[in-house]
Amino acid sequence: MVKSNKIQSISYTLEELRPIRASVDQCRVQLSNFIEKYKSVDLLELEMRLLSRCVYKNWNARHAELGIQASRRVVRFLERFLAKRERQLEQILSEFKPDAVHISLPSRGTLNQLISNLQESSMLLSKAERLSKTTVDRLRLECSRGNYVHYNILIMSLCSRIYFLVLALDKTQQEFCTNMPGCIDYARFLSRAALRRQPSAVREATQLFARSPPSTISFASGSPNTSLFPFKDATITLTDDTTIHLDSSAMAKALQYLPTPGQEDLLQWLKKLQNRYHSPIDFKRYELCITNGSMEGLSKVFELILNYAEPILVDSPCYSGSLDCLRGFGADVISINTDANGMSAQSLHEILSNWSDPNTLPRVLYTIPNGSNPTGASMNLERKKEIYAIAQKYNLIIIEDDPYYFLQFQKPDPSFLSMDTDGRVIRLDSMSKVLSAGMRLGFVTAPVPLCHKLVCHQQVTSMHASALSQMVALKLFEKWDLSGFHQHTERIAEFYGKQKTLMVNAIRKHLKGMVTFNEPKAGMFVWLKVNGVEDTRKLIYEKALAQEVLLLPGSAFFYDQSKTYPYVRVSYSISTPEQIETGMARFGKVLREELNK
Repeated sequence: MVKSNKIQSISYTLEELRPIRASVDQCRVQLSNFIEKYKSVDLLELEMRLLSRCVYKNWNARHAELGIQASRRVVRFLERFLAKRERQLEQILSEFKPDAVHISLPSRGTLNQLISNLQESSMLLSKAERLSKTTVDRLRLECSRGNYVHYNILIMSLCSRIYFLVLALDKTQQEFCTNMPGCIDYARFLSRAALRRQPSAVREATQLFARSPPSTISFASGSPNTSLFPFKDATITLTDDTTIHLDSSAMAKALQYLPTPGQEDLLQWLKKLQNRYHSPIDFKRYELCITNGSMEGLSKVFELILNYAEPILVDSPCYSGSLDCLRGFGADVISINTDANGMSAQSLHEILSNWSDPNTLPRVLYTIPNGSNPTGASMNLERKKEIYAIAQKYNLIIIEDDPYYFLQFQKPDPSFLSMDTDGRVIRLDSMSKVLSAGMRLGFVTAPVPLCHKLVCHQQVTSMHASALSQMVALKLFEKWDLSGFHQHTERIAEFYGKQKTLMVNAIRKHLKGMVTFNEPKAGMFVWLKVNGVEDTRKLIYEKALAQEVLLLPGSAFFYDQSKTYPYVRVSYSISTPEQIETGMARFGKVLREELNK
């Protein structure tokens, strides 16, 4: 007859308890290493703490039962983890075709190693299975009959199974996976802050309600009642004298809280936009999040992947806003030389190949690939392929910050997102240069695991981008459709192309022989090197300003502020043709006076 499960003391000497405690300790060390190495969830650590408390406290049936339950939860978690990992790797093997990997092909030896690891992990899993089922069920039955001496054997058996599961997982996680599509361990790219972030229950409820049928009654929301808002509707006149209208229903949505990633219809429209211009190889692996301008998105991406004092590879020179943001994070900025085609692949490779400690290699590369601010440089397709291949070799995430994509004066080359076979690109887009800078709309396209963590951050900061701005943009896009949007961006590129030509001609006319520069292929800027001047700060802020012409000294765009720089950034975005001509004539006078001293 089965005895009732009463709490009874189990009399053991310290010597008799030592084996089970040793087994639990070994298991916990193994799991701790697993959690640290693969940045797994904190749940595992909590379960192992519970198990340790059970075997180190007053040893009775209840503590033993709690220990068994904790062990089994860990086993189930690890089994799911391993099964998912093996399915992923098996899919890679089954789908692998040499022409499917455009940048970096794994060797046959790499594939053989992958097969070997799969086989070994399967053997380990089989061994773990043998420790389960029959043995565990039999021991559990003995325990239920009151034979509590079997609890220690049962827990030791479960601990052994955990041990072998972790070994199996370890065998399937190899560096060569980073060279194969669909096999990136995103956890290694997350900062400690990002790893700690969890979804906000309130924000998740908002998103759940937004996707529910209209008949759903919500008592979960803390949203204010829209009937008390003083706004009813709005009509906005466009530059072609047509209008878009926000009726009372649209206005109510525009004035209320939104799900953090953004207004669902606008998100779907932006996904169509990304497919139209970038055609990602596998768009299902990415997700979008709308942000309060691209700069908020960039700041959150930096926080997502950078710990204090960790290195990040950036263009040099680089956008001053990005550098200031990285200073705030305490990042170790590694400057990569640039030329007329953007970041130098040779300079990047030299820095990484000569890195002293492989364990501290940078994990992230940041670049503005088109119309770079401040240089105006744009990467061609060949350069992007070189950079992407290096990112594959050294397992880097590429942050593609592309606010000037629609300001290209020639047919655009494919973006990093469009050639991303691995899922290692985080792309930032901006509507500031296309619709309005004041609307503060940007969006991040990132691999799903990274985007989810970014959303967790936004949930507890800005919550979401302006709902009113999102609704206005949505109504405009619905009016235009993709064809109308494309025509609009073509007009933008044409305008800035004419502005660039006016500025370049004025520079050649008034600054001839005093500066050197590369003609930009996109964007709003010309980057001048002033011949014979070591530091342009005094030249700009005192002498040029005295002649009523304002430019930006190049020092603002370098991370190391202790050095002097002979550069000047010239913007042609808002100046009239007359202002461009007059302004360059004034600056030419300043330079002649400076160089003829």
